[in-house]
Amino acid sequence: MEYFANFPAGTDAAPDEWAKAKESEGWHGICASDHLWVGTTRYPHVFVAATQMACATQHIRVTTSFCNNLFRSPVEFAQAALALQAACDGRFEAGLGAGWARDEIEAIGQTYPDGPTRVSMYIEALRIVRQLLATGQCQLRGEHYQVEITGENRLALVTDQPPPLIASAGGPRALREVTPLVDRVEIKASARSTRMGHIDLDVMASVTEEEVQRSVERVRTVSDTVPIGIFLLMGVGDDPGVQGMKAALGGGYLSRFFGEATEVRESLAELETMGIDRVQLTEAVPGAHDALAPSLF
Repeated sequence: MEYFANFPAGTDAAPDEWAKAKESEGWHGICASDHLWVGTTRYPHVFVAATQMACATQHIRVTTSFCNNLFRSPVEFAQAALALQAACDGRFEAGLGAGWARDEIEAIGQTYPDGPTRVSMYIEALRIVRQLLATGQCQLRGEHYQVEITGENRLALVTDQPPPLIASAGGPRALREVTPLVDRVEIKASARSTRMGHIDLDVMASVTEEEVQRSVERVRTVSDTVPIGIFLLMGVGDDPGVQGMKAALGGGYLSRFFGEATEVRESLAELETMGIDRVQLTEAVPGAHDALAPSLF
């Protein structure tokens, strides 16, 4: 099992120093997220943070988890991914997500698309990015994007080792349609809880283990070989923050990833029996990565 730590935005951590620490602790990878804010948490620019991480480390993998397709042109994303692959000396993995936070999109003057439209935009964007990462060129006239980068026009830094393309998905249609387009699928177990454009803890509490297993099976119906990861919020310890989140999740499946380090480690290890080989861990309670690391590595 591989464990990737997501940068704890909204804390005093600096991306470069934090990345060095995660590398020394033994994490397999580190992530930068793409938000302006979520609640009261403010985020650094995803590409700047990822570049800081890349330049501060030697061997740990670096990924975006996940760039927001509602913010980013797929061409911009591909250009940045190729540049980050060069900055990382081949350690970058290009994670692109559909985007979900309504208030961010409306705050910058854009229209927040409905769910089916977001998925359709996402599928088209992944098709564009896949071509650009491989060749630096793309010709696509879709419902949402029209891209004509051909002939003498191409992106820079294309190599025979493009960064792997990773998709984050949770719903049946998204899982079915993204799987053939990418090098890895990350299951968003809490996808139902953000479908309305904000985090709904009551919906998150209703997520079941069987639901996660069905998501894995949906991917496997399309591909026997594509690697599967999962995104999880977590908290470690017995302090009020951890216990409060555990209580808010009401004893549901996702509450298993809040508690003492040994409990959380055991719950993470069980994911491997589902066919999951990577976990991306985002702190719901500050300090969770540091508290868990000695139990993992």
